[in-house]
Order: sequence, then C-alpha cells, then structure tokens
Amino acid sequence: MTRDDIAAKLTEVLVTEFRVPKEKVTPEATFRGNLGLDSLDATDLVFLLCKQFGLKPDLHSFRDLHTVQKCVDHLFAEVSKREAGGTR
Repeated sequence: MTRDDIAAKLTEVLVTEFRVPKEKVTPEATFRGNLGLDSLDATDLVFLLCKQFGLKPDLHSFRDLHTVQKCVDHLFAEVSKREAGGTR
C-alpha cells in the first residue's frame, strides 16, 4: 500500500464519517484546527483508521499526529511493518 492509497482512505473516512469537506483535507491540515474535529472525533478517527488498515488500536501512538501528513506517514509505517511480517 502506498502513501497515496493511505491518504485517499484517510480522506474518505474524514469526508464520510466526519463530514469534512474534501477540499479541506490537505497534507498540512490539522485535525482540530483546520478540519474541526474535537477530542472525541479524534478518538473515533483513530479507531476507524485502525479498523480500516487492520491495525491494533493504540491511542498513544496517534497522540502527537496533528496533521494529515503526519497521520499518513504513521499509518504507512505501521502498515509497512505489518506487511513485512512485523507485529500488528
């Protein structure tokens, strides 16, 4: 899975589940500031993304991921580990 695939799925989740306008989802966009998610939304987003990508939910690993790009990079690293046979 590529970073672009992950970014597309993240965008889809934000648009469908949180009603974020697609044009607002940019690499630099912050979840709380630009995209308008609150702390409960952020928690829900983590669980939805973990389910989407087959990862074990770990809120602490997402704690400092404030932008779309940082989240994409984190998911890419985790999915790559899983695909390489690492732990989930």
